[in-house]
Amino acid sequence: MRRVRVPHVYVILFALLVLAAVAGLFVPAGGYERDDAGRVLAGTFAFDEEVLRPRGWALAFGVLTAPLRGIVDASAIVAFILVIGGAFKVIERSGAFEAAIRLAVARLGGREILLVPASMLLFSVGGAVFGMSEEVIPFVILFVPLVRALGYRKEIAVAIPLIGAGMGFAGAMINPFTVGVAQAIAGLPPLSGWPFRTGCWVVLTVLGTAWVTWQAHRSRRGGARVELSGDGSITGSQVAVLSSLVGGIGLMLWGIQSQGWYVVEIGAVFLGIGLVSGVVARISPNDIAVAFTEGARDLLSAALVVGFARGVVLLASDLRMLDTALWAASQGLVALPPVVSLSAMFGFQSLLNILVPSGSGQAALTMPIMAPLAELSGLTRQMAVLAFQFGDGFTNLITPTSAVLMGCIEVGKVSYEEWFRFSWRLQVWLALVGVGLLSLAVAVGYGG
Repeated sequence: MRRVRVPHVYVILFALLVLAAVAGLFVPAGGYERDDAGRVLAGTFAFDEEVLRPRGWALAFGVLTAPLRGIVDASAIVAFILVIGGAFKVIERSGAFEAAIRLAVARLGGREILLVPASMLLFSVGGAVFGMSEEVIPFVILFVPLVRALGYRKEIAVAIPLIGAGMGFAGAMINPFTVGVAQAIAGLPPLSGWPFRTGCWVVLTVLGTAWVTWQAHRSRRGGARVELSGDGSITGSQVAVLSSLVGGIGLMLWGIQSQGWYVVEIGAVFLGIGLVSGVVARISPNDIAVAFTEGARDLLSAALVVGFARGVVLLASDLRMLDTALWAASQGLVALPPVVSLSAMFGFQSLLNILVPSGSGQAALTMPIMAPLAELSGLTRQMAVLAFQFGDGFTNLITPTSAVLMGCIEVGKVSYEEWFRFSWRLQVWLALVGVGLLSLAVAVGYGG
């Protein structure tokens, strides 16, 4: 049977731009009123027949300008990716990565598969506690040579940090960027309901880890190791390079947790790591500059993809369709049985995540409507927050408008077609488990 070929990522993103433009011709413009913090005010939706949305040439020009506007809007992430690429190329030039991989493979013997669950658990904790998201991109670079050396398929290098953090993000107990924002908008006490969410986190982490570990095991049976050069030793300068990397990652985690650092500050840390590594490894200034340029060039495609994905979101927002979609979805939920209504909220949040892949942005858009709507449907506001978490977290792993996903697969040299084939079955399992956990929440009266 002939396999259906998934289009290139740029084709997919441009098709989404065109689809958004076409939808703007038919979906009525409308909007909710918002408070000073940009949060939707429930009960204020109104159609706006007088809004002047672009038509004809102006709409076509809007499609063409959207990717450039997306690059500008996501400039911090674009710059972050380029700097990360340059810094890691300098580290790679020192030979420290390959030496560390040789040492790890030698020490683990035949137990290399244990690297997968152990690493994914750490990333899941990061996603659950401080909302690890864009921060996983540089870790993909670290796992690429290790996965290649162990003979696993290249998708595993993306899956370990991305799916690991994604399971933590979706089942987060205290993630301030999703749970914290959603609960504040829903009028719930901070961190309330954490015991049930902790159980969800355990279930999702086990599911995601088991899936990736099994895929790694399967690919190893049909793959082969890549022989690494060298005698298995590691030099003092390479140890110093790796120490600077570990110290820099520790500094990054401290800054994220206690100082509110984001991609600019994190990028500065990795730039410093690259410079220190070059000096410690006795690489000449000119060679450091050349390596940095090569690394940035290697990740240029990843940076552009992030901008294109952001452009889709900007165009949909300009056409004022998002509020209309939210209002339309809310109209039919009240009449449904509680379990069905909560599952429908989960499905709607999953679809909306394609156009609003920001967790805090989606919370600000939907929770003012979904929280009171849940009570009218015989549910609790905690259940509405849980449905939001799952809807926002699961589809981040597959939607082409997610800057983090597209950045990770580009860094890992994995096409969207390859990633889709690798991960779509996991999405089915996540949907089934998500509905099951939401049904359990209704059965035990979670948040009541």
